[in-house]
Amino acid sequence: MSKEKTVKEIDVESLDAELAAAKKIEEQKNTIFGKIAAVFAFAMSVYQIYIVFGHLAVISMRAIHVAFGFTVLILALPLYEHVFKDKFAKNQAFRLICRIIDMVLIVALWWSVYLVSNEYAHLSDNNGKAGTMAFVAGLIFLVIVLDGARRSLGWIMPILAIIFLLYARFGGYIQGSLGHRGYSWDNLMKYLAVDLDGIFGTTIQVSTTVIYMFVMFGAFLDISGCSNFINDLALSVTGKLRCGPALAAVVASALMGCINGSAVANVVGTGTFTIPLMKSRGYRPEFASGVEAVASTGGQILPPVMGSGAFLMVVFTMEKYTTIVKAAVIPAVLYFLGAGIAVFAQGEVGDVELMPKDQIPKTRKVLADGWLYLVVIAILVWALLIKQLSPQLSATIACASVPIIMLLDKKKRYKLTDIPRTFVKAAYSAISIVAGCACAGVVVAMVTRTGLGVKFGNAMINAAGGNMFLSLLFTAVACIILGMGLPTTSAYVIGASILAPALKLLGLNLLTAHLFVFYFACLSAITPPVALAAYAGAGIAKCDPMKTAINACKIGFAGFIVPFVFCYNSAMNLDGSLGEILSVVFSSLVGCVGMSCGMQQWYFSGQTKISLIESLIIIGGGLCMMIPGSLTDIIGLVILVGMFFVCRARYGHKKARASAA
Repeated sequence: MSKEKTVKEIDVESLDAELAAAKKIEEQKNTIFGKIAAVFAFAMSVYQIYIVFGHLAVISMRAIHVAFGFTVLILALPLYEHVFKDKFAKNQAFRLICRIIDMVLIVALWWSVYLVSNEYAHLSDNNGKAGTMAFVAGLIFLVIVLDGARRSLGWIMPILAIIFLLYARFGGYIQGSLGHRGYSWDNLMKYLAVDLDGIFGTTIQVSTTVIYMFVMFGAFLDISGCSNFINDLALSVTGKLRCGPALAAVVASALMGCINGSAVANVVGTGTFTIPLMKSRGYRPEFASGVEAVASTGGQILPPVMGSGAFLMVVFTMEKYTTIVKAAVIPAVLYFLGAGIAVFAQGEVGDVELMPKDQIPKTRKVLADGWLYLVVIAILVWALLIKQLSPQLSATIACASVPIIMLLDKKKRYKLTDIPRTFVKAAYSAISIVAGCACAGVVVAMVTRTGLGVKFGNAMINAAGGNMFLSLLFTAVACIILGMGLPTTSAYVIGASILAPALKLLGLNLLTAHLFVFYFACLSAITPPVALAAYAGAGIAKCDPMKTAINACKIGFAGFIVPFVFCYNSAMNLDGSLGEILSVVFSSLVGCVGMSCGMQQWYFSGQTKISLIESLIIIGGGLCMMIPGSLTDIIGLVILVGMFFVCRARYGHKKARASAA
């Protein structure tokens, strides 16, 4: 009984710093500082719309974006909640001192924006050399970025940034290939402040120009009620199947996760509906929460939006946005096919019941009530993929379309008061992203300054003996470890800076290398022992989080295999002849079905589980189909076809349900 009680008291917010920050923001919103934060949040959204059409110097534009983000963060997440909280947080004198420090930080932050803009504007006059004020600005920004990341994301990200800073400062004392000449604090602070590879480099560029507008689009959709429409539509289409509730969870969570880009936040947002629904039909709690974790995580690899990953890849690889989306299509289909087969199989062998017909929404009614949302999404797809407008402008058009399109429905019309509320919500949702991108920018700056990416790449290749598979395996493990305590965006950025260059040295296409790193940065959300998305799902389902993580890995098993496949066969990224693409699509689809069925111990065997040995043989056949090569395809196909007839002969006549245990 004690164990059950412990499981039921999982505090989801305590597991994820972003969720904890969101909770604190909600608690602060009615205070005087919370209201001031809302004013700055509204102003931040107005500023972001302005820079879509207006023009500012590059460094000024990015610095103001950072200043707005950290101003809202400091006001909404006060220092007294993050320093000696347990001892002094209720002491009025302590709270006053902390608030004064916060105000000083905000003033210093905006002063630093002026200093950075002024120093950058006069670089050419000073022969490219920054002055003393650049050092001051760099130091202020560094302190505020590290502290803001600590408040909103926890300790791991700022500690990682500090380690890289120390490496840049004292690398001259390191012997061997990882050593470098070392840089003074003066040099490093100026580099962070006024160099476009510093704090205001790639990550903040994407945060400023693209990510924020997609966060705003998500806020417009959320306030308009789109999430309810997606849930109802998914359930109306799949509800008549035994696995309908679980399939609906896969579809709904994938679509919402694609837009918001946060696996944990999506689990908490959509899982409150989907997990209880799956449990009510007979799915085991750890399986139901695993399904939600897998689908929410997969939303980040699902085109066309892909969270924020695709936009970062555009900058890192210099490829067109449409090229990245095209390359990600087949891998995403395989990921969700694997999840879909898993829930179907578990629906057959588990003690799962059909939904009562009166509880299944009518598709025609759902579409009649919410077809306007499809128009909004179609506008985004039209702008991104057909007209191929910039992602920033496409997201802005999509944002503007929501209140305009909703005028056609009296029940869902946007009121004038809804727009400011949406602007504020967008800024609040974005502050952890701004903090993560700025802190990741410190890491990337130090990697660039010291040349660590190339050095680490050479070291990794030497450790792997130049073997491609071992190098990929090392990279996958490193990305998963990085992602254990970091948001996906931050884990990807750091992995892309250090690990992707190594894969390129082995001969991989740069885009393929980045997709590989991004996949495993995302998959860290469901990989034990941390598996934050799985823990969040377990908190809702009130079950063992480790069992949830294990189930999630089994459900999303294809996701761990597919990245290796496209590294060896570029046709999976739609880079090849039609025959090569069709061949890899067929073999991968069949292999994915085999692996997913084997993982759930079901293989067209009615309502009966197959044996563990049979499951392993089927998984092996599926893996053979995934490995590029005609011989392995033939072996895998023979195994899967042979086991189909074996299982049909052995279990096809059995109608009794197998135990779900």
